[in-house]
Amino acid sequence: MIEFGIFAFVTSITPGPNNSMLMASGIRFGRKKSLPHFFGIWLGFNFLFFLGGNLLSYVPDIVFEYLQYAGYIVILYPDIVFEYLQYAGYIVILYIAYKVAMTKTTVKKGSKEDKPFTFIQAALFQWVNPKGVVMAVSGLTAFQLPHLQANLIYLLIGGPCVLTWLYLGERLQNFLIGNKKLERIVYVILALSMVASLFLA
Repeated sequence: MIEFGIFAFVTSITPGPNNSMLMASGIRFGRKKSLPHFFGIWLGFNFLFFLGGNLLSYVPDIVFEYLQYAGYIVILYPDIVFEYLQYAGYIVILYIAYKVAMTKTTVKKGSKEDKPFTFIQAALFQWVNPKGVVMAVSGLTAFQLPHLQANLIYLLIGGPCVLTWLYLGERLQNFLIGNKKLERIVYVILALSMVASLFLA
């Protein structure tokens, strides 16, 4: 359990698409407006982990038999399907990284320009986030731990880790106001960290 706790902490606190995007959101919109983004990441990933580790293990064999006829491509050619899903995730990450790098300077209070990620957008993003998928698969296969217990550990550890990035973004917001060049450098660094995470996935 301790080993998995360390694994959950390291994978949750290190840079990746979720943390970089959330920090950029904290810089641009502040903590309060970015909370739906945070909850979408936190609960969305844990829902992905739950489905992968628990729900599918209770699906009866007869259901898999029907799934075989309905989705024979996935069953017969899983490598091809997951390869295309991986490419789709890469495209999404690269697009978002570009948007982060090109982000305009901090939004002034009262401005309706642009909006942070919603809860649903952030939750759906977990399904194409290469780092998140690797975290889920590794956590489910590398440790001999009951899935529900592992899910609870990720729920308790992952939340504070991801929230740390939002608070860092909020702290930087006041510091970067009025310094557009430095703010642009921060956005570019966050975008590059998102791209770099693709090589680790």
